[in-house]
Amino acid sequence: MQLRHFGIKAMKSMQEENKDKKVLTNEMATFIVLNTASIQIIPTTVIAIRCSLGSVNPTAIIVPVWIATICAAIAGIIATKVFIKLGK
Repeated sequence: MQLRHFGIKAMKSMQEENKDKKVLTNEMATFIVLNTASIQIIPTTVIAIRCSLGSVNPTAIIVPVWIATICAAIAGIIATKVFIKLGK
């Protein structure tokens, strides 16, 4: 089973417990936001592009990518929580 199937399986599992099948639960919304933020452990595509363009240090992008994806995840979670509070 490929890694992306775990996300679909998790969403299906949450949907089974969902009482109103036409509306996302708060947990489902948070899960979608975290998947959209897509935290990168090793940004291989960016490293490959930098390498192909002759970068002296193509892996120098790793720490900034970690910082950016963590910030995106945190901002997404905060925004989700704010919208959940506003929706109640």
